[in-house]
Amino acid sequence: MQQHFCGNTEVLREKITQWMGKCCGASRLKMILLVAREPIRTMSKKQDIPLFDFYKTLNHKEGFIFSLLEESYNTYDASSPHRHNYFEIIFFDVTGGYHEIDFVSYPIEKNTLHFVSPEQVHVLRRSKNVTGYVISFTSEFLLHGLIRDDQFPFFKNAYSSTVVKIDTPTNEKRIKELIKQIETEFSSPNTDRSEALYAVLSMLLITSRRMYVGDEFSGKPSGIKSEATRRFKALVNDHFLQHKSVTHYAKLLNITAGHLNDTIHKDIGKTASEIIHERVILEAKRLLYHSPKSVKEIAGHLHYEDPSYFTRFFKTHTGLTPEEFRKHIREKYQ
Repeated sequence: MQQHFCGNTEVLREKITQWMGKCCGASRLKMILLVAREPIRTMSKKQDIPLFDFYKTLNHKEGFIFSLLEESYNTYDASSPHRHNYFEIIFFDVTGGYHEIDFVSYPIEKNTLHFVSPEQVHVLRRSKNVTGYVISFTSEFLLHGLIRDDQFPFFKNAYSSTVVKIDTPTNEKRIKELIKQIETEFSSPNTDRSEALYAVLSMLLITSRRMYVGDEFSGKPSGIKSEATRRFKALVNDHFLQHKSVTHYAKLLNITAGHLNDTIHKDIGKTASEIIHERVILEAKRLLYHSPKSVKEIAGHLHYEDPSYFTRFFKTHTGLTPEEFRKHIREKYQ
């Protein structure tokens, strides 16, 4: 009977020695061949990154939670790579440490807001003296009103920064006032507190958007981009596995590929192809880090029939082969 091994090499050597001692002649030869043929599986094999559910992890029926940073993350280790199925806003009022979101490392700085979207892989490693606030809410909570997550460039955006730096004393005062209002309403016994929380959260998001400066905006404060750009990015996020052609998305938007490219470039300074490629690369990085799949299997998952072409594509965009990236990122978080 074939068996797999989990553990360190000393335990494995001991087991093999015990079995060999019980065998002789043909049986021993058979055991040698079996051990040589059977792959040794150790605990070093990477497991899937945990995905935390709002209702199961945070245990709150309303779909919205406010907490102090220093009192958050009691139910899991935020300093290890993890994901949520909900949104998270973290306000830091002390500098120290770093926060890595989808393989981009951001320093934890005083008076910054970090935005985390569902499914994003992130690691929070703050200094012990760092304090602040955490606001967590579900996609369903946003259905209370008219705002949508895709109206804000720091949410569900594989293409730019997810951090907002509070740039003036006036904005600092405004943000802290809004956070204080959220804290007050969250503790309120009023039956209409969900509506009040939604209203203040909306103002916090809009105020943050006005301060946002991301890579895609070439240093200019963000506003709402064209409807074609917004829809294109949403479509890419939903269909990038099956469709990587600009022409495909242009047809869905009922415009020409040239017009789509011009619109995207005007809005965010990148071509449509760059947006598609960035989303594919991000997914490849996520799979290489937290999935046990081989590079060939990941290439197939991303709908690349030729694994060698996928390897060249990945190296062109990252400077590393898939295996080199996997080794680097796993060593980093061991």
